[in-house]
Amino acid sequence: MSKQTKKKTSSKKKAPAPNPKVKRAGRYFRGLLGLSACAALLFAGGSIYIRSLVLERMQSRSLSTSSLVLSRPLELFIGARRSPDELQTYLRKLGYREMSGELNEPGSYKQSNAELTVFLRQTLLPSGEVQQAYPLRINFSEGAVSQLSHAKLQTAVGNAWIEPEVLSILGNTETRASIPLSLSQYPPQLIQAILAIEDERFESHWGVDPRAVLRALYQNIRSGSVVQGGSTITQQLAKNLFLSSERSLSRKVKEAAAALFLETAYSKDQILEMYMNEVFLGQEGRIALHGFGEAARAFFNKDASDLSLAESATLAGIIKAPSAYSPRRYPEKAAARRLTVLEKMEELSYISEAERFSASQAKLNIQPAKRSRRFAPYFVDYVRTRLEELSSEARRSSGPVHVLTGLDRAYQNCAQQAVEWGLERIEKNYPALKSKSKSAKQQLQAALVSVSSISGEIRAWVGGRNYQASQFDRISQAKRQPGSAFKPFVYLAALDGNLNSYRTARVSSTLADEPLRIDIPGSGTWEPKNYKDEFSGDVTLREALAKSLNVPTVYLIQKIGTETAARAAERLGIPGPLPRVPSIALGSADLTPLELTTGYASIASGGRRRTPMAITTLVDAEKQEVTWSQSIDDTVVADEAAVFVLTNILQSAVESGTGRIVRTLGYEGPVAGKTGTTSASRDAWFVGYTPSLLTTVWVGFDDNRETKLTGSSAAAPIWTEYMKCVAPLEPELDFIPPANVVFRDIDLRTGLLATEYCPKQDVVTEVYVAGTDPVTPCSVHSHDPMDSWTARDRRREPSPRRRRPPERRERSFWDAFWR
Repeated sequence: MSKQTKKKTSSKKKAPAPNPKVKRAGRYFRGLLGLSACAALLFAGGSIYIRSLVLERMQSRSLSTSSLVLSRPLELFIGARRSPDELQTYLRKLGYREMSGELNEPGSYKQSNAELTVFLRQTLLPSGEVQQAYPLRINFSEGAVSQLSHAKLQTAVGNAWIEPEVLSILGNTETRASIPLSLSQYPPQLIQAILAIEDERFESHWGVDPRAVLRALYQNIRSGSVVQGGSTITQQLAKNLFLSSERSLSRKVKEAAAALFLETAYSKDQILEMYMNEVFLGQEGRIALHGFGEAARAFFNKDASDLSLAESATLAGIIKAPSAYSPRRYPEKAAARRLTVLEKMEELSYISEAERFSASQAKLNIQPAKRSRRFAPYFVDYVRTRLEELSSEARRSSGPVHVLTGLDRAYQNCAQQAVEWGLERIEKNYPALKSKSKSAKQQLQAALVSVSSISGEIRAWVGGRNYQASQFDRISQAKRQPGSAFKPFVYLAALDGNLNSYRTARVSSTLADEPLRIDIPGSGTWEPKNYKDEFSGDVTLREALAKSLNVPTVYLIQKIGTETAARAAERLGIPGPLPRVPSIALGSADLTPLELTTGYASIASGGRRRTPMAITTLVDAEKQEVTWSQSIDDTVVADEAAVFVLTNILQSAVESGTGRIVRTLGYEGPVAGKTGTTSASRDAWFVGYTPSLLTTVWVGFDDNRETKLTGSSAAAPIWTEYMKCVAPLEPELDFIPPANVVFRDIDLRTGLLATEYCPKQDVVTEVYVAGTDPVTPCSVHSHDPMDSWTARDRRREPSPRRRRPPERRERSFWDAFWR
């Protein structure tokens, strides 16, 4: 190597050795960055996970996993008489939250002018199909739904369903009641009261408040027991959402961790809103009250936004111990706790001294518990019975079950109000019927059952005057004589050629209305009487049924045969065997209102069997799977033309017969109906149906004593009051004649086809089953004035049949009947 090279090499400086402290600092810094990144990822992942858990938990709050009896889902369609306020009330009961911005989650809604947007939850429909969650826009006009559309897809929707309400809890489980609200819907003084007494540093801590923990620890050590908690509002929310009430160190650690994740996942306002909607505030029977929206309604019967300062402080004070500070059970303790809250609010300058004093002295109007009262209790008892009758294979689930029914809360409320109104009206008009005794047997009773004539689903069920006083269900358990309410089955048997083996009757056929004596082997003789013992001579089939004449009806059942009449009634759904005696024409067989309604349901549906349906679907509450569904029995049991003719006659009963009180009291829709009154006026009935709804009403005493009431004076007014109430909820339909029905103008006096010479006042349009309508023109009236006078004069003469003695009447009746 040259000297020059050596010189250059030796001229290079040796690099300094690295400082160990700097190397350690670098490692620490990189480790800190790694830890920070891991912590950030942990908190980000935890926040996402917590948000998903909260969303899942909130959605599961909509229906408890208890075994429940549920109402019919609320159906919305164009023309439905539903107002925005009514729907909002319904949505709040189901736990929907009102929002101001865009709807992103099921279970929320917002309103603007005459438009309501609802993000519907997934709903099981009566058909057993599932309606998926989606945002629905509802437009209103003149108190009715005018348009339905998908809020995101902007497509029209034919009809939509909102999930059902809880009617009752089955078994010994409990369920929750909640009315979730947005934070802006809570009054400022309520929010201040909660923050003051529960978490005064809520806005500054990050989920856990060390100062509060140390303060609580110090107070508990001093007292030797747990007298103060250190949990923040966020920790309480975490416990309510995810954890149990177990008192242990491990639970407190989990609670603190969940609170930290909640603080990273949600804003302070969101956390406070969730807390105010979730916190437990009391118990009413098996109903747990959650949230201040529900508590305001339960304790003060008002919206949370209308709470006063005194009421707000009372509810905030309940949080610590809902049972011990219940204003219902312990008003003195609740008042003392209210003062504590108010003093803390004054200390934090939320209120002045004068406001504190005024609110502490305010008298509160605490409402009695209503949530624990069972809704439609007679119906729920019947559902329990039906549920027990279903086989284990039909249920297919040993866990909690949701029982879907067709009962509609609005219809049930109308029914209950109508029964109460009707009984009060009767006792006011007939003071002797009002009992001072609280015994159910001594009090006048009434019952009402209402069924969809289209599906057979039971819409309303009132089994008596007062469930608390008597659990005896007069709809399904009381065997009573239906009286004249049974007559339509006899007349249908005569009108329907498929139900009798003789000849088909027609509306203009005549029946004798004169004294009749029937020999009953082994029982002597029976002489049926009309109401007030009056007779009209010859009457048409229409007049006999519309005016509920007894004697012509007995003549009719003798003609077609008691076997035919009984068999026809049983075919339509009346449970047999019915007694094969002439008196069944006048309703002598004992039937429950439900059994009578079952028979009428086949008439109201146009001749197709419609068994009243209490349970529509059974759902596994945990899996949300249908385990059983009731199918509709669509068996044809009577000719639809004959049924339409019968319906037309029963419309006459309402327009001009024994049911005309329905029109007098103001019901205007199309209706067919029949009154019923039994011997000595022990039972009063009215069964009436529209194209879509069948309703039966019964009035009487449980001990079967005389009431001196008729179906027209007692039962029909209750029916009318109920129908006027539900009319806005019903579709506007009319009775449509089937193809094999014809209308003919006939002479009222002869029953023959009217001619141009028949007096106009004697010409009526009559309805017939095709093939049974008259074909012979009226020959009594002619163009010759003398012939017309002679014919009229002859009609004024008493007919030979009317002059014959009663004992000879039976021998000539058969040949003269079908005229």
